[in-house]
Amino acid sequence: MNVAEIIILIGALLVAGIVLGALGIFTFLYMTDRKQKQHPVLRNYPVLGRVRYFFEKIGPEFRQYLFNDDHQGKPFSRLEYQHIVKKAKYKRDVLGFGSERDFQEPGYYIRNSLFPKLTEELAFDREIKSKTERYLLINDPLFTQREEFMEPDESPAYLLNEADSIVIGEQTAAQPFKVKGQIGMSAMSYGSLGSKALTALSEGLGMAKGTWMNTGEGGLSEYHLKGGQDIIMQIGPGKFGVRDLAGHFDWDELLEKSKLPEVKAFELKLGQGAKTRGDILTVKK
Repeated sequence: MNVAEIIILIGALLVAGIVLGALGIFTFLYMTDRKQKQHPVLRNYPVLGRVRYFFEKIGPEFRQYLFNDDHQGKPFSRLEYQHIVKKAKYKRDVLGFGSERDFQEPGYYIRNSLFPKLTEELAFDREIKSKTERYLLINDPLFTQREEFMEPDESPAYLLNEADSIVIGEQTAAQPFKVKGQIGMSAMSYGSLGSKALTALSEGLGMAKGTWMNTGEGGLSEYHLKGGQDIIMQIGPGKFGVRDLAGHFDWDELLEKSKLPEVKAFELKLGQGAKTRGDILTVKK
């Protein structure tokens, strides 16, 4: 065997080793991503989903030099979206003192207080707690998957005190609607979301405590009741959930719905803006 043949053989072995090594790494990453349960993106798109995290990591640099800044984008800017995600996922969002906004531009701004009230000075119900879990970020490298784990968290639900609670129907309703949480879920009907999404939303609202859920015009379903939170049942032009077989308004059905302890109020919608191409977003769609 001459030198040329030896070089060709070594080259072939190197190429074969590189190909087999790449296939082995790809298979390992594929199986790891498919089996993990923490990131739906990686589970649904093994290996390829890692590219998403890579571009997400280098996105600020690209935006800084090539594209929009952090304050552009509708309906929410990148910073506003990031703030919401960090508060929900990590339950912490510490920002440096100051602002990147241009207060010389026309518009309305919330003025920062030089001496804001401490949490201990705020007036809210300190007895009711919200039990959940939060992410703790251990390592956030550029090329590999971030390291994080979840730990139990118990924080105040930040509800109004009994004396400050908002009472709807105090003088007119047999069972007044007492609102202690000032943030709830707006109308999204069963036909648009489906059973799994409604169950997740209902159970999440139940964990948050003191909030409510608007059913949307699709009517009240068993999935709305999974979390045990307050319900505002919406009655739209279709009268879903409160009509008879002929399509007429059924007062007896309305009475039955009002007897459910979770149903605190009814909302009348006089107009319908949904399109006929709605419904559940299936895989085929």
